[in-house]
Amino acid sequence: MSTFPPVEASPTPVKTRPVRIVVVDDHQMLRDGLRSLLAREAPGLELVGEAGSAYAGHALVSRLRPDLVVLDLNLPDQNGANLATAISTTWPETKVLVLSGSCTPPEIRNVMRSGAHGFVHKEDAASELLRAIPLVMAGQPCFSPGAASAIAQALWRESEPKPRSETPPLSGREREFLRSLAGGLGYKEIADQMSVSVRTVETYRARLVRKLGCATRAGLIRYAVRNGMADTQI
Repeated sequence: MSTFPPVEASPTPVKTRPVRIVVVDDHQMLRDGLRSLLAREAPGLELVGEAGSAYAGHALVSRLRPDLVVLDLNLPDQNGANLATAISTTWPETKVLVLSGSCTPPEIRNVMRSGAHGFVHKEDAASELLRAIPLVMAGQPCFSPGAASAIAQALWRESEPKPRSETPPLSGREREFLRSLAGGLGYKEIADQMSVSVRTVETYRARLVRKLGCATRAGLIRYAVRNGMADTQI
């Protein structure tokens, strides 16, 4: 009879299913590079399909139902953000990670509205893509340094105070007065042409003197000519 204590059986290791990925990009060289990168650096990631257009990508996602779609924005048939919206609406369990060479603030805003879960700029290092994938799969939004910088610049520009216009906007009647004045008409003639009283014309003149800082008739005419309200150039 054995004197050794019983040994508990070791639990059977649970195999983790690899993340199944579809790549949608119209550049074959990039798709080849991604396939090589995933095979070499990321054994837990499996490339299961590739497409070169939004239409083909949609059909591939419909058939394979991958865990993740790595998607370019500039596709030959339509913008990739439209495909991201279709995927996130129809198959919400499939995550979308945009990988694009275009990284302008409007494009990033479109990506954020599309339901995509992250944005990696193609000019960033390949390690940024490998860093982004597990974050996106965990439900965390992820932006590579290039994309994050573009977002920060856009927010900074939008927060800057808008420069004040040097000249207050003129009404249509004020412009008409200046046009007539630059045409050589006197106040009585301008009043007749505009079907108003001379007093009203003088009111227009006084208002324009305050707005434009032109205290003389010659100054008002000069402003009108330089701003395209007369045929003669000074």
